[in-house]
Amino acid sequence: MKPRFMGGRIGWMATAVSILAVGCQTPLPPQVRLDPEDPRPRALIAGLEQVASQRSSLTGALRLSLDAPDLSFRRPQRLALRRPADLRVEVLGLFGQIAAILVTDGVTYQSFDAPRGDFESGDVPPDLLWRVARFAMRPKELVDLLLGAPRPSAGASFAAAYAEPRDGVSVVYRGPAGRRSERFSFDAQGQLIKFVRFASDGNVTWKARFSDYRDVSGSAFAFDVRLSFPAVEARASLRFDQASLDLDLADDLFALRMPGGDEPQ
Repeated sequence: MKPRFMGGRIGWMATAVSILAVGCQTPLPPQVRLDPEDPRPRALIAGLEQVASQRSSLTGALRLSLDAPDLSFRRPQRLALRRPADLRVEVLGLFGQIAAILVTDGVTYQSFDAPRGDFESGDVPPDLLWRVARFAMRPKELVDLLLGAPRPSAGASFAAAYAEPRDGVSVVYRGPAGRRSERFSFDAQGQLIKFVRFASDGNVTWKARFSDYRDVSGSAFAFDVRLSFPAVEARASLRFDQASLDLDLADDLFALRMPGGDEPQ
């Protein structure tokens, strides 16, 4: 009797697994397009635009985790940024010392690698952030993104809006050529939880997910930002430990000086 019982049990489990497998192949229901007169999509974008107009700068401490086919690391960092494209990133070593610095105003850049003693400067190349962190974006895009207020591309216009699970809403913009340019996804509370930027050919350039919103100076700020770059199979996680918004940052913060040609100040 025991072998018969075990055989029956295994057969039942196999049937259940088979049913589940078939169920997993069932296509997801299509997204429900919202009525063009629905006020929510434009209200959500207006709220995001308001956040963008109010947030001018960010300083913080975070841990960056990066996984790409040719580069992988996990390092604590200090960050300062200011609109439109000022950026300072300090990579910290094992004992909290500065291991590397990158500063840029979106036009020129300077970088210093402490272990190697290498200093570079020049005009910002299109792949500056790709070189240092496999981020397929420009400094201005990263500034907007980390401030929690990405914007539609220049010349983009409202295309459509869709209902998302749990009362969320997605808003799609299209570029001058008629292809999708951005997609903004909001939760039921109106917080941005996902942003997708598309290339001119319609493929995804990168995606960002926002979570763990906390109050910073009376404003909800995402302490967890996850990035993915499908074309190069790269993923990054930025987890803030501390963040301050809209401080008056000095211009000197976004420039390196090399006294004696030895090290940045």
